[in-house]
Amino acid sequence: AKTFSDEIIVNAEAETISSEGENRPKIAFGNHDEIYISWTRSLDQPYSGDIRFARSTDGGKLFSVPVTVNDNRDIISHRFEAMGVDAQGKVHLAWLDKRDQSAAKVKGENYSGSAVYYAVSKDNGQTFSTNRKLVDNSCECCRIAMDFDADGSPVIFWRHIYGRNVRDHALLKLDGKSQPVRVSFDHWEIAACPHHGGALSIDANNIYHLIWFNNGPERHGLFYAQSSDHGKTFSTAINIGNYDAQAAHPFVLTIKHNVYLVWKEFDGKQSLIRLMRSTDQGKTWQAVKTLATS
Repeated sequence: AKTFSDEIIVNAEAETISSEGENRPKIAFGNHDEIYISWTRSLDQPYSGDIRFARSTDGGKLFSVPVTVNDNRDIISHRFEAMGVDAQGKVHLAWLDKRDQSAAKVKGENYSGSAVYYAVSKDNGQTFSTNRKLVDNSCECCRIAMDFDADGSPVIFWRHIYGRNVRDHALLKLDGKSQPVRVSFDHWEIAACPHHGGALSIDANNIYHLIWFNNGPERHGLFYAQSSDHGKTFSTAINIGNYDAQAAHPFVLTIKHNVYLVWKEFDGKQSLIRLMRSTDQGKTWQAVKTLATS
């Protein structure tokens, strides 16, 4: 893109919008001229927020009045949303939500982390379904990743809390019958959120490609793995990037048989965006390249 149109205001009424690395506004596209925008509106209490959504049906000329997707309106954390549009045009949102932790606190009960909640719009973003809890005890400030299985089901990938405070990763196919599957076993035990979520891309042959960061006692750094059976089992995770250069914040993108892994490193003087590419669905990898420096 060499030139850009004039800016269009999405939210006509100003609000405080989260713009941190793990929780930025998102954009997605419908099957016609729809453009969908989601974001987290920060509220008055620390670490609190609402999931907001607006849509354009004319290619971005005008946007609807934003709506709040979370149906719990307590001033608590509803944040870190992931958004995707399936082949039928349904809009899917999943986010981290602390309504269950808040309820447990009132009862004097312990509750680790957040829950993952979900809503779907079947009318091109005009309305959303009642919120549905997918799982308890997710890590509370790591981004969620979302993509779609060949059967149309959304698939989400997030950092989960196992046992007392192990922050490994889980995956769930939202087909109404699958259960969460643990993906990583790096055993990173930390009594805090790493602010460091993973990424997911499902290719044209329905192979799931996943990448994440963990800082476990034996294995640490960035890891890549794949699944060819709808997320039931996973390949042995391979370590990528330079841990001594703080390899971090990875993303994955698949285009046909190509798999692109990108991440950030710091060489002591400047930040680097690094790329590793496979042309055979992750079987072999080309040498790492530097895409950009800052």
